[in-house]
Amino acid sequence: VVVAILLWFALLGYRDLADPDEGRVAEIAREIVATGDWLTLHLNGIDYFAKPPLQYWATAATFALFGAGEATARLSLALAAFAGVLWTGFVGYRLFGAAAGAAAAAVLSSTLLYVALGHVLTPNMSVTLFMTLGIGALLLAQSRRDDRGHVRRWMLLGWAALALAVLSKGPMGVVLPGAVVVVYLLWQRDWPLLRHLELGWGPAVFLAVAAPWFVAVSVANPEFPWVFFVEEHLHRYATSAFGRDQPVYYFLPILALGILPWLPRLVQALAKPAFRWWPSPGQGFDAERFLWTYVVVVFVFFSLSRSKLPTYLLPISPALALLIGR
Repeated sequence: VVVAILLWFALLGYRDLADPDEGRVAEIAREIVATGDWLTLHLNGIDYFAKPPLQYWATAATFALFGAGEATARLSLALAAFAGVLWTGFVGYRLFGAAAGAAAAAVLSSTLLYVALGHVLTPNMSVTLFMTLGIGALLLAQSRRDDRGHVRRWMLLGWAALALAVLSKGPMGVVLPGAVVVVYLLWQRDWPLLRHLELGWGPAVFLAVAAPWFVAVSVANPEFPWVFFVEEHLHRYATSAFGRDQPVYYFLPILALGILPWLPRLVQALAKPAFRWWPSPGQGFDAERFLWTYVVVVFVFFSLSRSKLPTYLLPISPALALLIGR
């Protein structure tokens, strides 16, 4: 762990900020500190509605504490990435045992895509951390359904984490996990899961965390909902307006390269899982089947998008590491 920390954080400031993504995030964060406006994001003095604020807030906080620079710009991102490694190892340990947890953490901290994007300043690592935190909390909650307090604590943490995922990159932070739950339910026929999702208090926690900023920024900027939800998300996904059209198989080579050096283990984990492909009713919760479903649903969702970038595949990296570790 000590060696991993040294390697992860030692070279955060060794290169200039890359154009345009890293420079854009850092400049928005700098303007937050300079203007004191933490509600409406600005880029070169112009309102910026393309992304939610969480990564920009985190970078602005490090600027306010330690000054602006390449290393401080990337510090919160690197912390999020390393926290994702530790959380993945913990979930693997609790679900599959100590050896599998250690293996999952080792895999995630050495895969090409995760390591590279753990040092590139974009909101993708933040949404990956909080989606993984939400899914991991669900897995831990369902591992002990007989303990009502255990289920409630972990599920409420999961709902709060998904709210932070939405504040990191928008609706995908809750839409994708929700789609995974639906597909898993239909496949596993694990209908008792519906009683253990905290569908009463959970959405209340989610709204309490996610809604205040969206409401406040919409009141201050009436054009925000249309620009953010329709132009920046619906149009980005469903149209070629952003000029990022790629073939449907675009993410296959990205996945193969991004998971290196663990590609053979990935093939084994996905092609030969420990579960039966068609389960019998009443088998209960299957964590490995849920992780497999998560990987496939997220991969297919982005493969069908009209706008594709390699960074979109990052949220499945921790789940792949857990499957490989298992």
